[in-house]
Amino acid sequence: MPIAQQLVDCALQIPGLDAAGDRVAGLVNGAYDAAGPVKRPLKDALNGTWLGHALHPVLTDVPIGAWTAALAMDLLGERRGAKIAVGVGLLGAIGAAVTGLTDWTDTYGKPRRLGVVHAALNATATLLYGASWLARGKTGGSGFALSTIGYGVVSLSALYGGTMSLDLQIGVNHAHATEPPAEEIDVAALTDVPDGGMKRVDASGYPVLLARRGEQIDAIGAICSHQGGPLEEGTLKDGAVTCPWHGSTFCVRDGSIVNGPATYPQPAFSVRVIDGRVRITATDGS
Repeated sequence: MPIAQQLVDCALQIPGLDAAGDRVAGLVNGAYDAAGPVKRPLKDALNGTWLGHALHPVLTDVPIGAWTAALAMDLLGERRGAKIAVGVGLLGAIGAAVTGLTDWTDTYGKPRRLGVVHAALNATATLLYGASWLARGKTGGSGFALSTIGYGVVSLSALYGGTMSLDLQIGVNHAHATEPPAEEIDVAALTDVPDGGMKRVDASGYPVLLARRGEQIDAIGAICSHQGGPLEEGTLKDGAVTCPWHGSTFCVRDGSIVNGPATYPQPAFSVRVIDGRVRITATDGS
């Protein structure tokens, strides 16, 4: 078994992860609930909805990059530069922690459990780097020693973070799991789609959501880009569909995001109704 998989398996065997995860998620969600009317825009901002990309992985580059630079400068004897880099990493760690917790609250099962380990290691590394920053400038090499240990801890944490993203698919675009058909394709009869309602259809293996208003049909990808929720089981209101899993809302006309936590829009399709049959074509952005 690969070493990375062994490390993940060991982490998931730690007792109490589910209870710890539920408790931390409750605290984070409680903090957002206390924000009142700004809860939704605040969460969307931290999820990265405005960016069109999950914000957390963007910010994680700051502490990891800064702490890597600090290690290099320590090895070269550049103590002042190393201390500055450690401080920059600490500031970046705050943003990475807030955005990571925001994304993590929408996870369950194995991703939530592994996320607890990931967060605990990151917190430990941050404390080590904080102690390192305070110790630098004093006699002895404790500052360098603490940051070196911290680098090892944050590296292990990064492995778990990569597993959550690349293996467990947290933060990826689930709507692009398969390619939409390249050519126009007949997917349904107009009468198959209830007026004012939705229907999921298959377009050569690609799941598509049809939404109807009278003779008007709109079509977007049926798999929520956030975590793969079935949009046909959601609610359709005012030309937008809300995912039943985490509440991401998309415009059915063009797939754009109305509300997060999704950060990627839904693939959209051009629609023609010919002789009572619905025909769709993927748009350039799909």
